[in-house]
Amino acid sequence: MISESETPAVTPLLTVEGLKASYDESIILRGIDMVVKPNSVVALLGRNGVGKTSLLRSIMGLMPKTEGDITFEGQSIRSLRSDQRARMGLGYVPQGRDIFPNLTVQENLEVSISISGKAGRERLDEVYELFPVVKEMLGRKGGVLSGGQQQQLAIGRAILTNPKLLILDEPTEGIQPSIIDQIEDAIHLLKKRGNLSIILVEQYLDFAKAASDEFYILDRGNVVLSGESEELTADVIGKYLTV
Repeated sequence: MISESETPAVTPLLTVEGLKASYDESIILRGIDMVVKPNSVVALLGRNGVGKTSLLRSIMGLMPKTEGDITFEGQSIRSLRSDQRARMGLGYVPQGRDIFPNLTVQENLEVSISISGKAGRERLDEVYELFPVVKEMLGRKGGVLSGGQQQQLAIGRAILTNPKLLILDEPTEGIQPSIIDQIEDAIHLLKKRGNLSIILVEQYLDFAKAASDEFYILDRGNVVLSGESEELTADVIGKYLTV
């Protein structure tokens, strides 16, 4: 029986344990441990080339060689293909967005709905609310959108897969400040509505700190520091993140 002074332990949504990854003979990740709680935003930080994107790709099942374990909702997913992980509720927006440039915005959205069915279609209005420009440009080809508009489309498309964990790799890269603000607002709103956690790889530190609850800092394939995002002080940034 739980006493009044005790708080029930929160079961993690995602747990990464002793994760190692490599390309050919090059070791990229050297034993990563990470936890993502339900309804939380985790910022994954570090200088260029330290393994952040490789960690995301490993979680999604896109790295060729991995060791260790990845558990999602209490189930090991290490042996599952990337499409099976996506069906379990992992949504991924890679660096570079990966929209279909020759399809219209509406057709891009329909690709996600074809995977998620009714659950995805029911979230269309939510995507339009978060990113009004997506609704305004339904008839345009994805390739003619600005970088920021493509990013909003990419995130909206991922939301339509009805994920439980949304993974964003450098969502603010190369886009204008006003759209960065919209993406930050969208992250806060998605978290407020519940039933969704987010992993965020980000170089823009002010954005990462404002948008996240917790952080992990990587260096040379290892986690060198983690904690609550309010602990991202100038000293921490200077030691681990300043080039």
